[in-house]
Amino acid sequence: MSTRAEKSGINAEVQQKLAATYSLEDEAKARGWLEAIVGESIGQDFWDGLKDGSYLCKVLNKLQPNLVPAKYEHPSGQPFKQIEAVGKFLDGCKNYGMSEKDLCVTLDIQEKNNPNMGLATIIALGRQAQKNGYTGPALGPKEAQPCPHEIDEQRIREGRNVIGLQMGTNKGASQAGMTPYGHQRQINAP
Repeated sequence: MSTRAEKSGINAEVQQKLAATYSLEDEAKARGWLEAIVGESIGQDFWDGLKDGSYLCKVLNKLQPNLVPAKYEHPSGQPFKQIEAVGKFLDGCKNYGMSEKDLCVTLDIQEKNNPNMGLATIIALGRQAQKNGYTGPALGPKEAQPCPHEIDEQRIREGRNVIGLQMGTNKGASQAGMTPYGHQRQINAP
């Protein structure tokens, strides 16, 4: 990993807030899912085991063979090769059917810039695996299926005639019991 200066000021505050929201429970679930697919341990530290990208490429190739070139399944000590392998993992995720919005950036995994987003990417991969028909262990909730509604022109015209409550209504409203402006309220003593 490259040596970077410690974050300071507002960047340090943002990093502390991100670290405070990190879920060790979700990490444990993701670890169990990844290890069940590959059949190998990640290692003591979750992110150190994933930072070179080789383990993540193995996961993708277990889910769908030849999704990532096999040469990226072997760990490398060179940082630029590690970054390239994580990038190939993310490209493989796109080819597997994941949405661009579910993907983190390379440095979120390789240098733990935002481990929350890296973990969210792994959980999204679990959802996508279920959607693609993977029958092994599941990670995350099953992705919802779209339910398009067919609305014909007749129904649209009928809807234009209805006054919604947000527009306001005066049904049942009256000024009974209201006093004219400027007059005091009459209070009768018993």
